[in-house]
This record gives sequence, structure tokens and C-alpha cells, in this order.
Amino acid sequence: MEIILLQKIQNLGQLGDVVNVKPGYARNYLIPHGKAVRASEQAKAEVESRKAELLAQEQDVLAKAQGRADLINGMMIEVPAKASEEGKLFGSVSAAEICDYVIKAGNELERSEVLMPDGPIKEIGDYQVDIQLHPEVRAEINVKVVPEDMA
Repeated sequence: MEIILLQKIQNLGQLGDVVNVKPGYARNYLIPHGKAVRASEQAKAEVESRKAELLAQEQDVLAKAQGRADLINGMMIEVPAKASEEGKLFGSVSAAEICDYVIKAGNELERSEVLMPDGPIKEIGDYQVDIQLHPEVRAEINVKVVPEDMA
């Protein structure tokens, strides 16, 4: 399905690009979230006429993401978890839990912005977790997983 991007999408394209994506991705995610419109001559003309406005919106979103990144970059959070004597967790520390602790510290964060490519944390220790606030803005937080009885 051909669509026109209304904002930069990582690994897909820039604002105003006409790209071909799977129909389900377009129908279920890109179009409902206002990130794209179906490609047609009328839509292309409309996007071209609104390009300056869309670029200004994109710059505003980028500036907000950069501000959020400055607040949380290098942040240290301590997550208590039940663990065995060997340091293995009974369960794991997921992106949702990390997000909750960052929010408790007074910062904004969505679970989808927490990147954990190796999966959830399953052992006691210190970890660095990447946060992607925008396709062009990343931050890093330090997560210290401690046994629950020590916290």
C-alpha cells in the first residue's frame, strides 16, 4: 500500500516521502496515529501545501524530545526485585517497570520508548538502558537491580 509520511518514521522515511508498506501497518498504525495518509494526487498536493506547517510541527516535537532527553540522560534508578542467593531474579525487570520508576522520579516516559533488545533484566546488577524519545533523540539511563530485602 502506498502512503505519504506526515512525519519522520525510523527505518521508513522522511516527511513527505511516498513509501510502500504492508496494508496492515498502514491501516492499523500509521494512518490512525496521524503519521501518514493514503497516497493519491490530492493527498500529495495537500502534503506539499502543508509541508512548512508539518516541518514546524516536527521541529517542535524534536525540541520537546531533546528537552526530555536532557532531563533523563544519565539518570540512576534503583529497582528492587525478589532474587535468589545467586543473584537470579524470580521473574524479571521489564520495560514497563523501568518506565514506572522513571515516572515516579518525576519524568515523562512511555513504555514503548524503553529499548531492551536483549529482553527483560533477569539478574541483580547494574545495567544501562537506552531510551528512544524520537527517531533522532536517544538517552541512556542507569538501572540498578537490587535484591528486594536490601532496598
